[in-house]
Amino acid sequence: MTAVFCAAFLLAWGLNSLALIPWRRSAGRHWTERARLLYPARVSSRLNFWFIIIFATLTSLALAPGASPFFAAASALAGALLGGYPLSREIYPEIRFRSWLYLVASSLFLLSGFWGVLLLGAVAMPGNFGHLTWTIAGSVLLLLLAFLAGLGVKLMCWLRLLKPAPQNLQALVREVSQKMGVPVRATWVLSTHLSNAVALPLTRQLIFTQKLLSTHPDAEIKAICAHELGHLNEPRKVLFVRTLVALSLFPLVFLKPMNSLTGVANGFLLLFLPVLILLIVGIRLGRRMEKRADRIAVENQNIEPAVYAQALERLYRINLMPAVMPRRASKIHPDLYDRMLAAGITPDFPKPPPAKSLSWPWVLAAAGLLFFPVLALVTKVFGVVLGKDLLIHLKP
Repeated sequence: MTAVFCAAFLLAWGLNSLALIPWRRSAGRHWTERARLLYPARVSSRLNFWFIIIFATLTSLALAPGASPFFAAASALAGALLGGYPLSREIYPEIRFRSWLYLVASSLFLLSGFWGVLLLGAVAMPGNFGHLTWTIAGSVLLLLLAFLAGLGVKLMCWLRLLKPAPQNLQALVREVSQKMGVPVRATWVLSTHLSNAVALPLTRQLIFTQKLLSTHPDAEIKAICAHELGHLNEPRKVLFVRTLVALSLFPLVFLKPMNSLTGVANGFLLLFLPVLILLIVGIRLGRRMEKRADRIAVENQNIEPAVYAQALERLYRINLMPAVMPRRASKIHPDLYDRMLAAGITPDFPKPPPAKSLSWPWVLAAAGLLFFPVLALVTKVFGVVLGKDLLIHLKP
């Protein structure tokens, strides 16, 4: 397992380093160009993470048939995660390994807890529909709803990811909340290297990152708060659809009993179809709600449009996010350039070309990382078959 860990670490570090070359060469250029060149490296890094885990696990099983798939995957996951630290450190020099590791480990714990409930429910399902089927499905659904209804926030507080907002932030939120007539139940601060703010419409709570509070003046924080309050003021039918989208993978829990009725292929297709529809609906709805929240922030009489546009530009610049994203259907937020124009402010920089979706090292990695384990498996199977044929011919 040590070899699997080292291989995953070196692959992640090496591929990320190659993907960062165009960004490194852009030092001194306008931030929009640097962000445009950095974006493919970021996306490729996330995709490489999963490809490396698949590659390392398959290769380990092919070369050592007696190896445990679980330990192989766990070693690959740990290596790929740690191999991604140098990229984060280079982009955000203020990051420290201990805080980064704790944030990553806590995030994995939360994600594995949420989706692990669904996976365990799918594994525990009987092969046919019956009382046990609906009992397991109901339990999984209740746990997922509890996570969305506040359990997730409590876990983040227990993990010390979230802390209550300081008095000055609470005063800013209270001022904007009262003037807009949108109540807020709680405001939290998340310690991370990213500048961002998040609204939780189901629980009517707001989360601001520590980086945003330390890099934005109060006027811009209030403008961003007005945008987030626009999400808390969404219609109930929108909240209902958002909940369905958050539970979009829940139908897959019925995969085993559905297979007994329709077969494996048909069962998966019938269950995956509503998942795909919900995801598409979620993307389109999210895009509409982001435009709506921007409009609410701009039209708020207490927020100057120029201040909101400046807040958006500062947020994108600090996070090194492209001003114009790739032309892809899964994009939820409008481009920064268009958001500033919609706020009535013309950016002081020309509209940059869209960022690319992937870096060239990822394309090579996607082909190479899947080619070698498949080749190893084919070679092994071919060798076994060839050996059997040889034994047959050698028999007297």
